[in-house]
Formats: sequence, structure tokens, C-alpha cells
Amino acid sequence: MSVDERVEEGPPQGDQTLLRPRPAPAGAPDKTRLKEANATTEWVDPQPFDLAAGPLQIGHLLGHRYRLERELGAGGMGAVFLASDQEVPGEYFAVKVLKAEIREYPESLALLREEVRKTRSLQHPNIVGVYSLNSDHGEVYMLMEYLEGKTLATLLQEDFGRGMPLDRAWPLIRDVCAALAYAHDHNVIHSDLKPANVFITTAGRAKLLDFGIARAARGRRSAVDPGALGALTPAYASIEMLQGLAPDERDDVYGLGVVIYEMLSGKHPFDSRSSLDAREARMVPRPLDSLNGAQNTSLSQALAFDRSARTASVEALLAGLQARTGSRFGLVIGLGTLAAVTAAVFLGWMLWGRSERLAASGRPDNSLAHARALAERARALGVDRSDRALQEGSRLLAQAEKQVAAGGASEGTPTLTEAVTELSAASSSGRRFARLGSGADEVELAMNLCSRKGSPCTAAKFAGETPHMAVLSPFYLDPTGVSNRDFGAFVAATHHSWKAPPDSSAAQGLDAPNYPVRGIDYESAQAFCRWRGKRLPTEDEWEFVARGADHRLFAWGNDPNGSGADQPGSPRRLLPVDQQAATGRFGNRGLGGALWEWATPKDGTVPVLRGPSWLETDPVRERLAARRFEDPAQGLVDVGFRCAQPVDTWPDAPGFSAK
Repeated sequence: MSVDERVEEGPPQGDQTLLRPRPAPAGAPDKTRLKEANATTEWVDPQPFDLAAGPLQIGHLLGHRYRLERELGAGGMGAVFLASDQEVPGEYFAVKVLKAEIREYPESLALLREEVRKTRSLQHPNIVGVYSLNSDHGEVYMLMEYLEGKTLATLLQEDFGRGMPLDRAWPLIRDVCAALAYAHDHNVIHSDLKPANVFITTAGRAKLLDFGIARAARGRRSAVDPGALGALTPAYASIEMLQGLAPDERDDVYGLGVVIYEMLSGKHPFDSRSSLDAREARMVPRPLDSLNGAQNTSLSQALAFDRSARTASVEALLAGLQARTGSRFGLVIGLGTLAAVTAAVFLGWMLWGRSERLAASGRPDNSLAHARALAERARALGVDRSDRALQEGSRLLAQAEKQVAAGGASEGTPTLTEAVTELSAASSSGRRFARLGSGADEVELAMNLCSRKGSPCTAAKFAGETPHMAVLSPFYLDPTGVSNRDFGAFVAATHHSWKAPPDSSAAQGLDAPNYPVRGIDYESAQAFCRWRGKRLPTEDEWEFVARGADHRLFAWGNDPNGSGADQPGSPRRLLPVDQQAATGRFGNRGLGGALWEWATPKDGTVPVLRGPSWLETDPVRERLAARRFEDPAQGLVDVGFRCAQPVDTWPDAPGFSAK
């Protein structure tokens, strides 16, 4: 039993508590000071256990700083205490004191230190914060965020013995998927996903605990007995984990599938047997009544015993379920994903550089390193894991790696050549996942911005920004908005009737030929795009390009206060289309800060404007997720448009050329 399986046996008063800082009193240090204070509690190599110090007990001061107030629970990995910070009054933490057996394995301690470092970088609203790994007289302990609520294991046991209703379970499933997707973007595998490691806060949010800790306790090559350390939960572990293979995100997909099944039914899909025993018994999960046939198939694929047959990613599993449950179920990705996506894309392009240099020299790069770089680039770009070229390229790459391991050539073989061809096609032409809408953290930011301006705001105001996953086929969005020159050519050729902007604006020189055309109604925008053999972009396409690879909140970045010339509140002016800031994913100009632009709505009903324009001063409306509704028959002074079109390859593919 792990630590958190016993946490629910903690304080008898009220609901269970674990890992959340209580509000600090007035005058308490801010987060910056807290971070500086924590910097003094970094890892110190464990000393031999000091028997004179005696066993840990309430009132003990760890690290001469953290006073143990009460025990919250104990289990296979150690004990969890509520601790008060004696240097920062009013701050409380959860302290997990690891059991003595773990300290006896130097390799496990080194891995644990590594896992804590990685987990500490996972700044996400659905991941419990881990601040540091410390030691005191041989006691090794982790300093963690303190929360109020209960584990999913307790929630199911106490309130949902026959499973949760679908509507009640989906927000929690969405939170868990958000956390895992974000962690996988950071190349962090949880390795011990189970209901006891999912914490449900009193606000109804799910947060994941103990990333990588069980794997660290087991050691790199299973040199440590996982049963002795309580570091593995066989009923939720994939076969590959039980066999001690290198971790893979598909291991988390298996655990996630078991957790989802248990949430919806109250039962384990394989009667609590391990995956090895279930495979030996040829067990098949029984379809759930709350899911339709296609949904049950998606869940069953996540529970595949063999990694190669299992759903490839958390996003793919969620898409398989979500696509048939309606748009109200979306994937919430926190602001921390920004850095992950940026780093992944940057890495992909860095790895891509060698092939570009070789291409310039006329020599193709069919090396194993290049094939791996292509696979990484496809992952960084969010290529749909079900894409045929990606699946075939990945299969060929795995085959080539086996050949190299057996002493074969590392480049130029037919297998590698085919792998490079398929993986190149996947990155260039494969459908891509797009994370869109506003997660809970973004909505909270918007509401805070409303409050700062003295405007009333509720979460319902942002219901149209429901977070969701879209799978987009290659398309091209015009690099600039339509100019007066181009629209004038359309009017001359078709005699289309339209309303020009006010004379006062023209007198300011804003409506010169190279400025974006304004005052365009929805039908006129559609007519122009059809005339050019194109169409208006969908909302998803517009947001996918506008928010860029880093999923930024504003055209200038993520800070609501902005920076430099783009700082909100600073003087702004409308610029010619070719002089606007190039902030779009493919170098597109003017997406945010130029004009509101017409887009086809997600539900295909009322046309919507996406923007904002240079006239906006309300930071809530300056967000790239903001949507605006106006009479589609009316042309407003700050409304323009640009066109889109389907293409065979993505604009960021080598050699792409727009028609």
C-alpha cells in the first residue's frame, strides 16, 4: 500500500487533508520569498541514521525548520505529516518522510533525487507541487504542496461504490488527462497511476501525486524489490512496468484506462488482477453501460496488454472518448504547457537542422539519428498518433533500431530510408492535435482581469471558450489580413457592393492601399475568399495559428501587463498589413492587435469575430481566446478578415509553397 492509500485514514475531523498551503496571514512573504526560502532546503547527502535522535514524532523539527504538526497518513512509501514552516509564519506543507528501506538503496536515492527535480519543474494546476528533497539525520523527506480534500480511492469507496455518473466523472478525467499530457510533454512518466495517487480537492479539481517516485524506488533495472518497498501497484501497472522495461507514456495510458474504468463502474476491469495475470487468463474488460460501443472500444484499446497495441497517447485516448461525448468535455492544459511545447518544437527544429544542411549538399540523411529526430519532431508538432505514415514510420524506426543493436549499419539501409520517408510525410502532411480554448487557470486569469477593471465577471461569461482538442488537417492561413488594394480588385472585378470606412479614418491615412480593409460584413468576407478560391478560417484554425506553438495567451506573450511596445494601455495604431507584428505560428502578421477577424464558428451557427483589434483596451478582450459576436450583416470600423485554404502539406514543411 502506498503512502496515499492510507492518507484517507488521516485526521478524523472533517474531510481529509493533504498537501495544500493554507492562506498566509497579512504580511506573509510572497511566492518569490517562499521560493528563495526553499532554496535553502535543497538536497543534502543523507548521513547515517542517528539513533540518538529517536523516532520521528509530532513536534519534531525537520531541517531545523519544518515542525511536524500531525500525521496525515502512512503506507508503503513512508509517512505524510502536516508541517508548519517556522521561518515563514502561516505557511504549511505536506512532508512525506520516506521509509528506511529506501534509504538503503543508493541507486534509488539518486533516482529519487532526479525524479523530484523533474517533478518540481511541472508547474501545472492538476499536479501537486513538489518543492524539494531533503535529509535530516538520515531521514529523507519530500516537501510538498498542502491540499484539502480526499483521494479518488476514498471518494469511490465512500460515495461511488457502483461508479460515478458520466457527468460527475468527466471533469476529473479531464483534469487527470491534462496533468499527464503536460507531464509527457516534459518527458516525465508517472509510473504509478492509481486512484490513491489522484487527489480530489474540496473545489472538485483532480491533482496527481507522486510522479516517478515508485519508479525511482524500484531502481533503473529493477535491482530493488518493488514489493518490499511498496513501490509498485500491480493492479494498475502495465506488463512492461512489471517486467522492468524502460518507462513509456503508454504505461501511463494503461494505468489511466484502469482508473477511468474504475471511476465509471466502481470495479477494476480485470478483477484487481495484475496485467500479467489478466493476460494469462485471457481476460477482456466488460463494456460499460455508461459508454457507447465506440467509447468502449477506445477505452479497451487503452487497456491493451501489449504496449504496441495500446493507445499511443493520453490525447488520443481522450479524443477517442471526447469526440463522442460532446464539446462540453475538453482537455484543460495549464499555462505551464507553454514552456513544454516551445521546448519540444525548438528541439525538433534543432534536430531537423542536420537534414537541412545535408539536403543543401545534395546528400539525403537516412541515418538512425535523423529518423529519431523526425519522430521527435512529429511528436513536438502534435501529429495525430493514428496517422498512417507516423505509425508506419515508427514501426520501421523500431525495426531499424533493433537492426543497429544487432550490429547493423546506422544509416542508408532500406529500412531506415523507408522510416525517414514515412516520418517526413507524417510531419509534413499528418493531421495535428490542437489544444484550444481556455482552461480553468485561463478563465481564472480572465476573471481577475475583470475584477481589476471593476467589471462583473463570472465563469459563465467564458463558456464559449470551453477547452477542447481539435484534430486539424493541413491548411494555409493567409500571412496578412486582406488589404484595401486586394479588396478593391475584388470589387472592380465583381462589382460587389460594400460599405467603406468613415471618411474621418480615411483622412488619417489609415485606409491607404496597403492597410487592412475594414468595415467588412461576414458575407462580403466570404464572397472575397470564394473569389480567391479560398474560404474563411474556422475558429479552431484561427486560434491554432494565432496562439502559436507556445499556446500564448496574448499576441505579445502570457503576461497580462505585456512588455515593450506591445504593452497594454500604450498608444497603438493600425499598421500596413506587411508591417504588423509576425506573431502567428507560421509567421502570420496581425493576429491580435490589428483587427478583429471573421471566422467560421465551431458549431456552424452564428459567425464569430476573433481578434482583438488595435482599438481594444480591455485586457479580457485582448486574449487570443476571446470571442466577439456582432451582427454579421454590419461592417464595423475595427473588423477585417483573412482567408484560408486546405493544402497538402503544412506551411512549416520544408519546401512548402502556397498556391
